[in-house]
Amino acid sequence: MKDLNISHSQELEVRWGDCDAAGIVYYVKYFDWFTDGRVALLKHINIPYQKSFHEQGITVVVIEATCRYRKNLKSEENFILWTKLARFSRTRMIFDYIITKPDNEQVVAEGRTVHTFVDNAGKPFNIGKNYPELWEKLSALYE
Repeated sequence: MKDLNISHSQELEVRWGDCDAAGIVYYVKYFDWFTDGRVALLKHINIPYQKSFHEQGITVVVIEATCRYRKNLKSEENFILWTKLARFSRTRMIFDYIITKPDNEQVVAEGRTVHTFVDNAGKPFNIGKNYPELWEKLSALYE
């Protein structure tokens, strides 16, 4: 598995529906934002999820997800979501995430998701072997 330095950032706003009864962001919402960041990053590097994976019958399955919460966010607060494609191989992709406050870059949360590729039957496979054109496109990220 090779290390990469491919990243994307976006500024987002906490919506009221993202919050719990105490008015702070509900902890599972961070994983939704990680998904948003991952999809935006893949689109940014010209490997859109829908066309590159889903339409070809490739499901990208999360096999591990972590988040470390450092500060609270509340409704209508802005934040920056940094997403990094940290590593990938023929069978896995690893994304790292950092959520910061835009005014002082204070870290709100840090996370990581690990993904594997599975076919329509749910069976893991080697993307380089089964989808050589997509593998070439991913491999070109190293150049």
